[in-house]
Amino acid sequence: MTEDNLPGKLVLLLASDLMLSSNVSGFAAAAGMPFRTALTVDEVAGILAASSGCLLLVDLGLAGLDVADLASRIPASVLSNAVAYGPHVHEEKLAAAAAAGVSEVMSRGQFSASVGRLIGQYAA
Repeated sequence: MTEDNLPGKLVLLLASDLMLSSNVSGFAAAAGMPFRTALTVDEVAGILAASSGCLLLVDLGLAGLDVADLASRIPASVLSNAVAYGPHVHEEKLAAAAAAGVSEVMSRGQFSASVGRLIGQYAA
């Protein structure tokens, strides 16, 4: 599957955490959904241009991430399904994601505990 041919719903993880990426990939595969990762907002925009639907998962701890910039560059339909997560002590980043219109914002622990359910719900 190439970036020019991403059928159906897609799980897209904006993060650099390889362990988490592996877990999310497994949940996406179990739900029968293609999985992609991105390290930058530009990569996200490129992948979204080739996708017909997306569950965007955003690590707010990603170096250099400007969540307001991300929100301004993705379709409202993606933002309405997006999930952002970060350390619970980074209250400003969590609040910024919510203010930018991200559908669900949660701590990293909450995300780790619920990512399988979130992907399953989106796949249904």
